[in-house]
Amino acid sequence: MAGSGVHGSRFTVHGWKQIFVKEKHCDLVYKWFDYMKESYGNKISVYVIMPNHIHLIIKLSGTSPLLPKLISNGKRFLTYGIVDLLEKDGKLELLDYFSSQANVKKNARHKVFKERYDSLPIQSLKFFLQKLNYIHNNPCQEKWQLVAEPELYPHSSAANYTSGRGIYDVDLVDF
Repeated sequence: MAGSGVHGSRFTVHGWKQIFVKEKHCDLVYKWFDYMKESYGNKISVYVIMPNHIHLIIKLSGTSPLLPKLISNGKRFLTYGIVDLLEKDGKLELLDYFSSQANVKKNARHKVFKERYDSLPIQSLKFFLQKLNYIHNNPCQEKWQLVAEPELYPHSSAANYTSGRGIYDVDLVDF
């Protein structure tokens, strides 16, 4: 069954472990975005890759899998890539932690992401702008203090909206 519509989503790393702190880890997310765009014609409109969670607003095409399947496949893809990078970097403590979270009954070796994810349909410009502002301001929140201004955080679409250029091209949503 095909999906469609605009959705805001967030999913989180188990134990809020900080995984997305190096470029190579964030690059995995961009590869997933590329796959969704190229394979299904989905459009990534807004995103931020935080150290331990990902926010995005995505417009699903009529040929896209439904959002739960898309997110599940994305988490699986990211898990394989993250585990591979952690193994190469010798991050045994993190690997052991993610291994302890795995469901051995399902023959899983590692569980990097929490099972659930948050998702809301976005059906109005007002709600879209509210979510866009929340996502872009995430790195500036007091608990993070990663940057002073949203457009300074490299792994966010904020710069796309302020200067027209970010490190990953996004597609604007029409309402």
